[in-house]
Amino acid sequence: MRDSRPRTLVRLTFANPASLVYLGLVTVAALPLVFASATADSSFAAVWILLVTAPTSLILLLPDFANGDSGLATGYFLAALTLSALLHSFLLGLAYRGLRGNRGQQARTAM
Repeated sequence: MRDSRPRTLVRLTFANPASLVYLGLVTVAALPLVFASATADSSFAAVWILLVTAPTSLILLLPDFANGDSGLATGYFLAALTLSALLHSFLLGLAYRGLRGNRGQQARTAM
């Protein structure tokens, strides 16, 4: 039986080793951004998360529609980072599934 589309999306995004390692790396890279308010110098806090989620995050952050200090700009920045990390995780899940192959489907076609 085939899985439903939402379940397949969740499985490809979160339930494979490649995506889990990538999301762990994104989490570690986001720690300086999370704790930036506790430190005196927070000017380079977002560099690591931008590098890990590039190039999608850089493309999503091209439109400069709001002042950098507003709540709307901060929300857009965080949403763009989250969306790009989830997109990369999904694409890594697709690549992992493609490289690993579906052994159950191969066994059914061989019989």
